[in-house]
Amino acid sequence: MVIRSAFLLALIGLSPVQSIAADSPGWDLVWSDDFDTIDTQRWERVFSTQPTNNSLQAYLPNQLAAVDGNLVITATDTPYQNLPYRSGQVISKAEQRYGRWEVRADLPTSQGNWPAIWLLPDVSKVNWPSGGEIDIMENRGNQPTLTSSAFHYGTNPPYQHNFVYDEQRTSNVGQIVDFHSGFHTYAVDWTPDYLRFYVDGVNYYTVHDADVGGFLSQNTQPMQLVINNAIGGDFLPNPDATSVWPQQMLIDWVRVYEASEGPAQYEFVNGGFEDNGGTLAGWSVFGNDLLDNPNVSTSGVETLGGAAALKVFGPYNGTSYAGVTQGITVEGGASVTASLSAMVRSADPLLGGNEAFLKIEFYDAFGAKYGTQQLLDEQQVVIANNQTATDAWQTQQLEAVAPEGAVEARLAIVFHQPARDAGSVYLDGVAFGVTPTVAQGDFNGDGVVDAADYTVWRDTNNATGPALAADANGDGRVDALDLERWREGYGAKAPGAASSASVPEPSSAVAVMISGLTLAGSRGIAPARTPAAR
Repeated sequence: MVIRSAFLLALIGLSPVQSIAADSPGWDLVWSDDFDTIDTQRWERVFSTQPTNNSLQAYLPNQLAAVDGNLVITATDTPYQNLPYRSGQVISKAEQRYGRWEVRADLPTSQGNWPAIWLLPDVSKVNWPSGGEIDIMENRGNQPTLTSSAFHYGTNPPYQHNFVYDEQRTSNVGQIVDFHSGFHTYAVDWTPDYLRFYVDGVNYYTVHDADVGGFLSQNTQPMQLVINNAIGGDFLPNPDATSVWPQQMLIDWVRVYEASEGPAQYEFVNGGFEDNGGTLAGWSVFGNDLLDNPNVSTSGVETLGGAAALKVFGPYNGTSYAGVTQGITVEGGASVTASLSAMVRSADPLLGGNEAFLKIEFYDAFGAKYGTQQLLDEQQVVIANNQTATDAWQTQQLEAVAPEGAVEARLAIVFHQPARDAGSVYLDGVAFGVTPTVAQGDFNGDGVVDAADYTVWRDTNNATGPALAADANGDGRVDALDLERWREGYGAKAPGAASSASVPEPSSAVAVMISGLTLAGSRGIAPARTPAAR
């Protein structure tokens, strides 16, 4: 609100607050409020008869209440002084530069209502917009299925106002989401490098520092959280005869986080698109530009057996790209594997130059913008085009090695529509992760070096030939040298393997046995005469 005066399936296979995990990793809770009461130590209940943006309401403290664990902001058409409407606004007394803000809200409906969740510096100290403004969520009462987010920035003096914004409409399993019916979670990650805006865990819009001339890192000021429902104004049509009163904006909770110490550990989630009943939670969306019929959504028309799959098609606006991305934490040298299944239906085949592809991208900073110098490498494979057989699921796999300096491996599912040709693709069963490293001495391949691997060595001791499971050094023979590799690796666990708690430390007796077997193995003891490990 502007003011003028916030693998492969397993890989492959204020006051102290309780610990609350953010929907996104890398954040530690600073404070939260569940609104059992309106805490006046935490919130300013605004009294104002000087509306901004040509809105028509007086903000009055008695329009605010805590009811059944919700902050309730009530708007009425009862005049106050020379203003025709009454409503409410709260502003947090705490201010913060950078962090994550999450607000779970049920929005009012009816023309003329302007609910907003936003961040703003204290304007008694910082002239707007010289410290920035972050609009986490704005909505129009006559548009129940559309929300928007924005960033305002500039100078004052001299006065110069710039802004960037995006709107979103969500389709989950074929149903357009009504944000005026039930609670939804609106969030933003604010760092020196980017703003990432979320609705129900889906990152639908990102503003990078370079997009705003370095303003995020150089000019933003600490901000307070503002929640209100304005009536009328520049953003939307004013109330009319169809407007219904009173209207209520409900806030279930607020959570505010700061960045954790050390790098965040991101893991792949929601590869089956089943979370929250069939959504894109955990994914970042791009190119979803058909607001009347979202072209990046979940669908139940074709799935691998669950309730939902990802459906993507082009936005019909010329050469364009649309799809989803998700990043995981990596280190240089790590092997990364992605796989998915794709289907093109005969009822909607890919025409012209339309194609879909699977990509793995590597970056030297997490969340970096595609196409910048922070993109270190990328690999891709086509998963569907106008030659793809229809009405059958086809599996694709892509492998890549993280270059030196990489901290993020990002999976991207991309639909390229070079013209305005029709066609869509369904995608499901996505897996993405670092390929587990085989631990030295893991002869049975279960990811843990333990006594069971000794049994494999014992039963094949003195065997010769290629590809022997217990031939740890690859010399074509199972012998004491391989047993030594097992001893050195005992207790090791590959990523994704069973908990190392199931692997006991070798007892002194086992250590003596290993020592004896190493000597005996060098003399060629036959497997049948080797004592069993205990």
